Amino acid sequence: MDRQLDLAPVGYLVMDQYLSITEINKMMMNLVGIENVPLHIHELLTVSSRIYFQTYFIPTIITHGAVSEMVLKLKNPSGSVPVLMNAKKSKGFFECAFMQMPIRSEYENELLNAKRDAERISQATEEANQKLILLLNEVESKQAELSVLNSRLKKLAVTDVLTNLKNRRYLEEFLPPLMKNGTLSIMLIDIDFFKKINDTFGHYAGDVILQELAHVLESLIDDPGFAIRIGGEEFVVVLPGIGQYVVEVIAEKIRRAVEVTDWSYGQITVSIGVAESTPGMTLSSLLKMADGALYNSKTEGRNRITIAIP
Repeated sequence: MDRQLDLAPVGYLVMDQYLSITEINKMMMNLVGIENVPLHIHELLTVSSRIYFQTYFIPTIITHGAVSEMVLKLKNPSGSVPVLMNAKKSKGFFECAFMQMPIRSEYENELLNAKRDAERISQATEEANQKLILLLNEVESKQAELSVLNSRLKKLAVTDVLTNLKNRRYLEEFLPPLMKNGTLSIMLIDIDFFKKINDTFGHYAGDVILQELAHVLESLIDDPGFAIRIGGEEFVVVLPGIGQYVVEVIAEKIRRAVEVTDWSYGQITVSIGVAESTPGMTLSSLLKMADGALYNSKTEGRNRITIAIP
């Protein structure tokens, strides 16, 4: 530091952008009654002045490049020292000059009130931030709950409530993309004389039979195949990428398993119509082929399998 500036009758110091002190003259050290160069401006200020400094100095000098006549109190072993500070920003550093001033009660009261206001604002801001954090956490929690509920609703929308299999909506929504990706075979399965079960034992018995048949189908179909209940006593088994011979083998396994299973309300059988998609075929056309094959199984005596011929 220049010797003349070091001996100047005003306090002088230079801070970097982190408010660390890089230079300080003797007059400034005398004002605060220290012998060793402090590391940070906060070491020189009283608690109230530190809050005021942090609140006012940083935004003002960043915005305007200078601070004029800022009233502060410096710490001193014999008591606080009121000073008037001027500062300017130069080449990334803050050059500050401190002029000691007499205590004026009216001015001091205004300053204290201003500091108290700053402290109240700081406290209110902190409380508002805490409330905001709690609110954001609550919103995040509600969003997570909503996401779970949406997932459940989405699953319910494509699930048959009685059998827990996929439903017709799932068939119409997800089968067309599968048909575009390659060969797809389906079985249209209908329980023979199902009306007789309902008429004899009641609709509850019919529901039990439908649930039991759903379990049988799930036990016999491996991924990526799956079963769908499309309504009433009709089921569809979807078998992507499987050749016709294998599909016939699986269809016979299903027909035979139904025939020999011990059901809760007497023995049942099923009729099955099998169809295989061809390039460019629509879902409606595929279902129509399978339905035609199923009709043939019904008219030719039931408890049998018919393969649709494209």
